[in-house]
Amino acid sequence: MAKTTTRQDIHLEEHTVPHMPTATKVRYGDGRILPVGGGLWLYRKIPLAPVKDAKTHGDALLVGDPIAQAFEEIASETTYATARRSMARARYRPFHLLAVNLPRRYSPPPRSRHARQQQEWFRGERVQDRLVLFGTRLNDIVGGADRSFRDVVDSIATSLATYEVPMSDYQQDLEDVDDMLTRSGFTIPTTKDFHLAESWWAAGGSTGATLLPHADHFHVFQTVAGAQTAARLDVESCKSWPTGIEGHHVLRMGSVYGLDLPFQAAKEPLSAWVTSLLDRGAVMVSIRGKVEPSPITRKEPRRQRARYLADIRNARAEGKMDDQEQEERSRTIESVEAAYAGGKAFPTLVETSVVAAFNTDGKKRLETLGHGTAFEVAPMDNRQAIALAESWVGSPVRSNPNLMDLPSSAVAYSGLPNLATVGDSSGATVGFTVRDGQEALMSATASSDQDTYPLAAVVGGSGSGKSQLMTFLGHQYGDPEHGEGRPVIIIDPKKGSDFSEGFGESVTTYSLDSFSGDATGAGGVGGTGVFDPLRFSKTPADGVNTAVSMLHFARVWENNSTQNFEADLQAALKWGISQGARAIGTALMIAKRDGKATAELADPIIRQSQNDPLFGAIVGLQDEGEILSASEGITYIKVGNANLELPPPGVDQSSLSLTQRVSATLIRMMVYGSAEAPRDRRGVLLLDEAWVFLDAGAEEVERLGRLARSLEVFPILFTQRISDLLEANLTNHIARGIILHTKDPKEARAAFQLFGVDATEERMSFTTAPERIGKGGANWRSRKPLFRYDDAGERTEPLRGAIGLYCDLDDRAVDVEIKIPSDFLAKTSTNALDRARREGRKVF
Repeated sequence: MAKTTTRQDIHLEEHTVPHMPTATKVRYGDGRILPVGGGLWLYRKIPLAPVKDAKTHGDALLVGDPIAQAFEEIASETTYATARRSMARARYRPFHLLAVNLPRRYSPPPRSRHARQQQEWFRGERVQDRLVLFGTRLNDIVGGADRSFRDVVDSIATSLATYEVPMSDYQQDLEDVDDMLTRSGFTIPTTKDFHLAESWWAAGGSTGATLLPHADHFHVFQTVAGAQTAARLDVESCKSWPTGIEGHHVLRMGSVYGLDLPFQAAKEPLSAWVTSLLDRGAVMVSIRGKVEPSPITRKEPRRQRARYLADIRNARAEGKMDDQEQEERSRTIESVEAAYAGGKAFPTLVETSVVAAFNTDGKKRLETLGHGTAFEVAPMDNRQAIALAESWVGSPVRSNPNLMDLPSSAVAYSGLPNLATVGDSSGATVGFTVRDGQEALMSATASSDQDTYPLAAVVGGSGSGKSQLMTFLGHQYGDPEHGEGRPVIIIDPKKGSDFSEGFGESVTTYSLDSFSGDATGAGGVGGTGVFDPLRFSKTPADGVNTAVSMLHFARVWENNSTQNFEADLQAALKWGISQGARAIGTALMIAKRDGKATAELADPIIRQSQNDPLFGAIVGLQDEGEILSASEGITYIKVGNANLELPPPGVDQSSLSLTQRVSATLIRMMVYGSAEAPRDRRGVLLLDEAWVFLDAGAEEVERLGRLARSLEVFPILFTQRISDLLEANLTNHIARGIILHTKDPKEARAAFQLFGVDATEERMSFTTAPERIGKGGANWRSRKPLFRYDDAGERTEPLRGAIGLYCDLDDRAVDVEIKIPSDFLAKTSTNALDRARREGRKVF
């Protein structure tokens, strides 16, 4: 009996394949995609790096090289019997590039040691998730690469029975293409990557989100409640919908065409046209086409030259083209022929379709997005649904009427893999990149782990934000409860400065005031030995050598004489230590008592320690008492109001007074001792106003650069005298850092030289520009922190943090907005008005 088909049967049969927004039947773990339209595709992930923010033009081109190489590899393996395009086109391999750029709420990095605090500070930040995939269709060989007659028969039988090609038929091409893309630097996408690529239109959420296409846009509802709200209204007239529907957003699909870059040099700003699309709100860019080998393209201009020239002449005769345009078109044809004739031309991407999606309320005119760029955008009215389908991974759908033939360089160097990212994978938060909102971290251990230069430097003029950043980083590295809990030592040599409030209750504070007595420096107790090298050094031998060098520089003996005291000092100190002494003063007392040191040698040192509290800080007269050590937290050393008389820069050391020599020696021991204290514990040393330490003894800072990696200590220098770092021969010790505002062009150039960054006119202007335009509003083209001002011209709430050019260990240099939480900033600002508010003083 013949089967009777009922309406129910038809209804069920229509749903044997789920209706959902995907073109993928099966996705394999190695990046293969089995599309609903048949065939087999292979997708790979493209590495991302700064293009717009690259340190140099050469660095920007390097980012596009992997894509250029992939196209070259694909073109080189394309076989064809004739170099005639019409005959060879069927052999071209199709490709798909998919860029996804989705905003999301901030979440701490996976390896963070203080994730809870970061989440609290930055939970309101919006960051970008960006992904670029490269896909290409695989070719099958009936029966497989090593096919026998039986293999061929089995392959044909399987195809006839299932309408599918056996996987074995693709194996050889899979291996070849995988090798090509691996050589290009591409990697296998993760499950998370594919989820983002297959759900971008749902903002990375569920692919089961409801879609409602309208003529020039479509609506996405990520929640049932939101879809029901729209359903109760007129679904065909969204203009009457209320704002703020739950889980609802609008997307518009546009066709990108008219790329005026056929042979544009990659260094031209307009060449980064995909970056311009992303800057103008694109959340997705899909590029499809076929790869044509350059020898075939080379034949086409010659073959069609007469027709091209005739078209140009006809357009000129009809008034559609003036003389200049005619000349430019003729030169373009000549340049095309010359490029291909010289064998230096890139492969051609034929039938190239570029479709982009924009997150918009439907009011934005897509036609205006291309103004000032190398492209134009046309709304895809009445094609929104199929334009969306064209972007899907492995999709057979084509919707774009505006197809282009482009050299592969126009896509490879388009800024497609651009991502303004900088810094390390873990560490303290410096801020977020200005262009793409990527969190910028600075690891305390990366230099030691990667065996690279150990120092970092934060450079900028007065008011650029150095001190606040220093305090913020120190808090993150050292706070046991809200930070990483590392041993952190911060030395603040600025007289009257006090950042202790910003470090919380866990900080241990040393002030030179406590060594020198009251604020005038009178009445202090000598011999405290806090910075005595015998007390803070890890081994007695290290302590003795450092002590001898230190006392030789201080020269407290009569007539500044050192005579031949060095050997005698070394012997006396070693004897004292062997008898149980743990400080320079006690060691010399024991050595003198036992006849191992003369009074001429020991008495001037002991007497100076008794009478000069600052000298007493480096020569202890007792074995017990407070010493410089680094706990698992923050140690803050400040000068307070102590009277340090540092020598002027460039003065001959032999002409220094005793007070100047003692001050310089104390500064040196503060640096050396602070590096020794957290030794082998992966600690951090922050030196504010680093020029002070350089003036006191540049060789001690240079020594720190040589030893820090072996000590497993991360020193960061903060200074406004940037040229000093170059003159002190520290370039070969500084691997990373941050350039802040400085109004001195000479110092700005020195900063760029220090980190090997091109001192472009744009960078120089941005670095030296003031924070206000006259007495008017904030100047957003400045690196300085910006604030709102009231009618009286007084500063009120902040508008934007300082902008620092972060130069990292991976040779990237990217602008970062330094985001310091407002409550933290209020405790650490060095502005006179902010300090007065903290101290409860009225300012007139």
